[in-house]
Amino acid sequence: MGQDKPKYQQLKEYLIELIDSNELTKGNRIPSENELAGRFNISRHTVRRGISELVNEGVLTTTQGKGTFVNQGFRNNRQNLIIGVITTYIGDYIFPSIIRGIDQVLSENGYSIALGCTNNQFEKERQCLENFLNQDIKGLIVETTKSALPNPNFELYEEFKKRNIPVLFMHGSYKGCSASSIYVDDVEAGYLATKHLIELGHKKIAGIFKIDDIQGHARFEGFCKAHKEFGIALNDNRVLWFDTNDLKYKFSMQSGEIIIEFFEDCTSLVCYNEQIGLKLIDIIRGKGGIIIPNRLSLVSFDDSDLAVASEVKMTTVAHPKEKLGIEAANLMLKMITENQEVFKVKMTPELVIRNSTGPVTG
Repeated sequence: MGQDKPKYQQLKEYLIELIDSNELTKGNRIPSENELAGRFNISRHTVRRGISELVNEGVLTTTQGKGTFVNQGFRNNRQNLIIGVITTYIGDYIFPSIIRGIDQVLSENGYSIALGCTNNQFEKERQCLENFLNQDIKGLIVETTKSALPNPNFELYEEFKKRNIPVLFMHGSYKGCSASSIYVDDVEAGYLATKHLIELGHKKIAGIFKIDDIQGHARFEGFCKAHKEFGIALNDNRVLWFDTNDLKYKFSMQSGEIIIEFFEDCTSLVCYNEQIGLKLIDIIRGKGGIIIPNRLSLVSFDDSDLAVASEVKMTTVAHPKEKLGIEAANLMLKMITENQEVFKVKMTPELVIRNSTGPVTG
């Protein structure tokens, strides 16, 4: 067995290899716990865990008093071990890393993933949900679409619940929908970003936040928390909200004058994410006269590749990305096995300091 994976996982793969090579065929009894433990120098507890998971996955079946056997329907069951994964976007920004983390864990446990993409649109979310309801999936991991707004697709999520298909939300959850979720503590993220600027001497701090996703609301809450903690008055005129559809024009070069005017009397800026941050850096470069961080310090969120894509390397609050995907997949496997309580997993963000922030000047 390979040495780079947990021993119970190695045992699972060994038994599956025996089945695939026809050394063990349908209905055959597998070696006893003692035999397997002795053969691979592992504990009986480890053997039991590997066998238990293969039973849950439909590979093996156990008969009381007789032993454990290769399931007659093994191959069909294995082909149906599919987890649906819906994200707002797939091919860029932080999403490939999240999907990679999910796939890593699920593939190690005998599952494959089927992907759906909403482009942060309710209509496309509905299409994805209807598609997965027509497939034999064992669970569904969903990155919420416009999570700060009422969701028109509740009845489809209820249908998954009726069919006992566990649903796990990422990055937030929908109001009124009782389901498990895994998310980054975005209130803490907004607080860390703003606190960093305040500790550099900044008091005139602008903020740009997304209004139709709950992450934007949470980051704004952290922004407010830092202002209050340090006794700095919050100026509404220094807060700009945008939604998904605004990206096409609100942060274009044609809107540059409006953007420049927005933070004209500010010394620093908390920016919703690095996609927006990079657009702002391009606008600032095009207009001239504003140097980052001498004239304007900028903090963003996510620590994606875009954070270091220009000559300005962005200070950012890092998203766990692949780690979140790994945790989401492990949580889904737990939900499939236990199929009972609602889980809430909150991950802690970290500040990464680069050259887009500096002490207030003048």
